[in-house]
Amino acid sequence: MAKSLKTIPDNLEDSLFAEYVEIKRRFQLNDCGPSQLNGGRFAEAVLRIFQHLLDIPITPPGQDIKAAEKTTIINKVTNDPVIDEHVRQKVTVLTKLLLDFRNNRNVAHLGGFSANKIDASFVLSSANWIMAELIRVYGNYSMDEAQAIIDKIAVPNYPVIFEIEGEEFIAREDLLVKQEILVLLSKQKRDIEFLFSKTKDNNRSRFNKTVESMRVEKFIAVKDGFYHLLPNGIKEIQAKSLLSY
Repeated sequence: MAKSLKTIPDNLEDSLFAEYVEIKRRFQLNDCGPSQLNGGRFAEAVLRIFQHLLDIPITPPGQDIKAAEKTTIINKVTNDPVIDEHVRQKVTVLTKLLLDFRNNRNVAHLGGFSANKIDASFVLSSANWIMAELIRVYGNYSMDEAQAIIDKIAVPNYPVIFEIEGEEFIAREDLLVKQEILVLLSKQKRDIEFLFSKTKDNNRSRFNKTVESMRVEKFIAVKDGFYHLLPNGIKEIQAKSLLSY
C-alpha cells in the first residue's frame, strides 16, 4: 500500500505494517493461540520507531531488544517533550502492555479456562489504536482519515491456495479437476503425485487422462517429471478468474 507514515523510514513502517497485518489475519481466521507473541512482535516494531524518534541506534531486524532496553526506550519517549503527547501518554502504555502480554501472560489458564480469544481481542484493539495514532501523527492525517486507512488493511482476502502449517490446500470447492491443476501450477511447478493428492479426483486412471489432455491442448508442459503452466493455461486462469476466491 502507499506510504502512510510519511515521516518514518520505509523499513520501519514496513515492519510495523507486516506485524499488524499478521495480527489481523490471524484474528480473522480465529487463530487466537499465538496472540501474545504476535502482539509482542508488533510492540517491538513500535519500539524501533521509538528509537528512530529518539534519534538513537535502531536495533537491527531479527535481533531482540533487551528487556532493560525496552523499559529505557519507553521511559525516554514518555519524558521527551518534543514527541507528540498522545504518543508519549498512550502509545507507550499500550506498547508496554503488549510486551507484558508476551512475557507474562500464561496461555494455560487455571481451571481449564482459556482467555486466548479475549487476549486476541485486546491485542487487536490495542494494535488498531496504535496504528491509527501513528498514522494520524506521522502521516499528517485526521483521525477519521487514519481510521479509514487501517480499516482497509488486511481485509479478509482468502487465497485459493491456502496454507496450513506449510501444507497447501485448494480452498475453492467449485473448481473442476482441470482447473484445480491450473491453480496449483500457477504457484510453481509440481509433480504428478502432488497434483493427484491435492485435487478432488480419486480415480488415478481418469486423472492421468485429464493431465494428458491438458498437455495435448498446450495448457501445461512436462519437463523432468514436473508440470509447468503454458500460455494457454495462464489465459484460462485469467479468463475464468480461477485465482479469485
